[in-house]
Amino acid sequence: MKQKWALISTAILALVGGIAAALTAAPSPGGPSAGGPAPALPLIFSTQPEGAHAHVPAGGLRNDRAPKVLVTSPGAPLTLTGLVGSRRAEETSSVTRLRVSCWVWQHVSYTPYQRVVLPAYLDPTVPPETTPVTATLPTPPCTATAGSPDGPYSGTVCVLAGAREGADLAASCQKFLVADGPPPGPRLPAAGAAGVVPLWRAVTEAERKSLEEKGAYGLVPGLEGKYFFPTREQAENFRTLAEERGWGTYVVTEAEIDARHLAKAEAIAAAGEGPAFFLREGLVKLVRLVRIIR
Repeated sequence: MKQKWALISTAILALVGGIAAALTAAPSPGGPSAGGPAPALPLIFSTQPEGAHAHVPAGGLRNDRAPKVLVTSPGAPLTLTGLVGSRRAEETSSVTRLRVSCWVWQHVSYTPYQRVVLPAYLDPTVPPETTPVTATLPTPPCTATAGSPDGPYSGTVCVLAGAREGADLAASCQKFLVADGPPPGPRLPAAGAAGVVPLWRAVTEAERKSLEEKGAYGLVPGLEGKYFFPTREQAENFRTLAEERGWGTYVVTEAEIDARHLAKAEAIAAAGEGPAFFLREGLVKLVRLVRIIR
């Protein structure tokens, strides 16, 4: 009998040891495959709202041009881009996701995790190379607001990061205020209105060359339309912002369109740039280039 129990005990220990070994060898959720970069906590260097469904009120930018509080409406998409990097001497992997919540935490939702591989940080004399991660969540129907040095807000949308899924240890957040109705865009002309309306747009070097060759704005495959600003100042501000964020060299262009055509455009409020017009393909063809401002 003693020999029988000894055999049973040995079998149980072997089974438990095998399970433990299997669990130890199994990759963790969100972790790299065997032989891949080691999981590590990344650094979030900055976050920036994207898209045209939230806007920044006048005077709502900090000195670094980041919005203090976004103004949005229930159900409108909140899109945030975070720049993540590493100061590790070897290549590492991390996971990120987006979280949106009302300040009283009556509503919290997340996007699925995104896995990112971050390059090694080999030159301490320059900032680490960053990788952009972008995600979108709908604005929750927050019913209360809180005060802050940046102004009243309803909730926050955050880029979260960690070494593995379920281990979020870093966060960079943007406050938002839920307002009634859609964010205000510029006033559109009345249907059939007479006259000409000036438009302004900051363009990349590639679009500038196309304008010089064709003398007109066009769309590359996959794009539904183009954004134009009602003022030159907005276009110049966007050019500065784009160059500061490393998007390349931009120039400002002046254009015009008949008011009766602009009446069919969409008035939106672009995050960080203010009121703008969105013209789809049929209307873009009706915009006349006036000049390229060097």
